[in-house]
Amino acid sequence: MKKNKVIFYLILAVFGFDIHGQQTVSLKECVDYALKNHVSHSLYDNEIASAKQKSTEALAGYLPQVSTNVTFDDNLKRQVSVIPAGAFSPNEIRVQFGNQYNTNITAQVDQVIYDKSMLVGIKAAEPNNQLSLLKKEQNQDVVIYNTVNAYFQVLVYLEQEKITLENEKKYKELLGILKLRFEKGVIKKTDVDRTQSSLNNIVSQKSILQTNKQVALNRLKNAIGMPLNEEIVILPMTNYESLVNIAQESVFEASNILDHKIQTNNILLQEFDVKRKQAAFMPTVSMYARYGVMSFGNDLGTAFSNWVDFSTIGLKANIPIFSGYRKNSQLKQSELSLLSAKTNLKLTDNNLNLAFRNSNSQLQKSQSDLGINRENLSFAKEVLESSTLEYQKGVSTLSDLLNADYSYKEAQSNYITSLINVLSSTLEFEKSKGNLKSYISQF
Repeated sequence: MKKNKVIFYLILAVFGFDIHGQQTVSLKECVDYALKNHVSHSLYDNEIASAKQKSTEALAGYLPQVSTNVTFDDNLKRQVSVIPAGAFSPNEIRVQFGNQYNTNITAQVDQVIYDKSMLVGIKAAEPNNQLSLLKKEQNQDVVIYNTVNAYFQVLVYLEQEKITLENEKKYKELLGILKLRFEKGVIKKTDVDRTQSSLNNIVSQKSILQTNKQVALNRLKNAIGMPLNEEIVILPMTNYESLVNIAQESVFEASNILDHKIQTNNILLQEFDVKRKQAAFMPTVSMYARYGVMSFGNDLGTAFSNWVDFSTIGLKANIPIFSGYRKNSQLKQSELSLLSAKTNLKLTDNNLNLAFRNSNSQLQKSQSDLGINRENLSFAKEVLESSTLEYQKGVSTLSDLLNADYSYKEAQSNYITSLINVLSSTLEFEKSKGNLKSYISQF
């Protein structure tokens, strides 16, 4: 028997079935998984690596540049020089200078001594590296936000499903009692039919909820970068008060927000670009050293054997005088881009401040609504229980019971709506503070 069981599990493993069942994950585990596995992280890792390579490229301009050049010329038809008549001879003399074959091998070292444009580029490497790191951190916040938002949607469906299952159980019990009463002739068949119809609606609603929950789970798996064929189960939260009783901050610090940091970094990079354009008007100085050998002859053999060496060192200065207003135009464009970057920072800070204030106000309202709707739900439940008891005793009618049940369902719907609002507004508030990672750590 044990042997057969082992063979059975081996067959399951071979065909890819999950022997251990579904994975049960919490919100913190989902976020950790997303931060580790979401495919978008590789894009920003590439940006960081690219920024480091740009730093190396900027520095390389000030390092020695070594090059080698090898040429072999076959002068198929050499140029003819003409010596006029009377200089050396009464007749015109035509002479071909040079040789049929020429071979040259040269090696040259160039070293920049002063180029302010390159120096500015080297200094700009650090903020460019910092920008790539900030963008990666911003992407992490986006992944966290999408994960939490998707997780909360699943929680809402879990709450709705729990309430629906309670209603289903209650109506099944009520329907059983009504059928017994109908068999004894105490009530009419219409009472049984009305209750059966309400139960059917609940069952239909439960089926819709299960579909919606699966859709929400797929969205969650997509948000965290998990294959859609994986099966996961979400842990329902037992205490939503931890989401409601959050200390609200009245002081807004834009400098803590990644959008502000990125815009500030963009301004710094644009300032370096202005300096680089200004440096284009300044002279550049460089030095070079060249060493080479050459061989020549009128037959192919001597073109590779009769070597003569030569060498040169020199200093070169390039002084810009007039570029047709091209450099001036480039400088003006860069200065305008800098002004735009500073304006964008002001707009960004205003929008961030607006988002903070609005999310703070929305959070306070949603917290208040949740408290009211939770209290109303408690009252409606008490009324329903009382109406149920009275109906069982024959004191009230089925209409009174169904009216109380309708009020209870409406209170449940309002509670779920307020729960959705408090979850989303809390998430938006923490996002507006730039506090998503700290917010997640409490789960």
